[in-house]
Amino acid sequence: MSDDPNQMILTDAHCHLQDPAFVSDISEVIKRATLFGIRHFAVNGTSPADWSQLAELANKTPEVIPLFGVHPWKVEERSENGEEHLKAMLIRFPKAGIGEIGLDGLLTDAPMDLQVQVFRQQLKISRQFKRPCTIHAVKAWSQLLPVLKESPPPKFLLHSFGGSAEQVGTFLKWEAYFSFGGAVIRHSNSQKVKEALQTVPADRLLLETDAPFQHPEGKDHRQEPAGLLKIAEAVAEVRGEPIEDLLKNCEENAKNFFEVPIRF
Repeated sequence: MSDDPNQMILTDAHCHLQDPAFVSDISEVIKRATLFGIRHFAVNGTSPADWSQLAELANKTPEVIPLFGVHPWKVEERSENGEEHLKAMLIRFPKAGIGEIGLDGLLTDAPMDLQVQVFRQQLKISRQFKRPCTIHAVKAWSQLLPVLKESPPPKFLLHSFGGSAEQVGTFLKWEAYFSFGGAVIRHSNSQKVKEALQTVPADRLLLETDAPFQHPEGKDHRQEPAGLLKIAEAVAEVRGEPIEDLLKNCEENAKNFFEVPIRF
């Protein structure tokens, strides 16, 4: 792909531009992304501690789509009035989603029952406000599914999807979307990754960087939204489709999922 600024406008479906890793050069990071056509950024909060930075970024940068949520890694950092605080942010930002929320079975210092409690509360708010949510799910599929069955959100994005092709079918019972990031480049030879990517319907697929995390070369490197096209190339190759078609479909999906005026 070229760096022609007149090419298709693209959306990074999941990133963390409010992260301290970007505090010194966020303007340059966004500028680099725009050179590759990435003009919209779904920026996810992780706890009330970073919501103010995210709000400030969203106010200054119209291209930012904010999502406010408590990440499973941060459930013990939630505030006493956490639910009311989240509702206040959603009222303040009428186009905001809820994220990053979910469950993580690899954690040892955040009890699963507490993760489930906080996750359930945020799904309830998602339904109440009719907002999409972005879900983190790692080694917790057996806990995740019962919670979704009892309280499915209007629509949700399984970010950096690491499940199987069979699980894709399970989640499609709801209005589920699936995004893929740098792990596709690292694990492009994995049969599980290939089958999952090939099973996701074209109208439910999104692309993400998870910046500053999930750089294809490892955690010692900072990922940026500008890396989205390399991910797109890897995804297109695995799915066996022209990258132009992939990008067009993914951008239409971003428009449908986030329900914001994304221009082509």
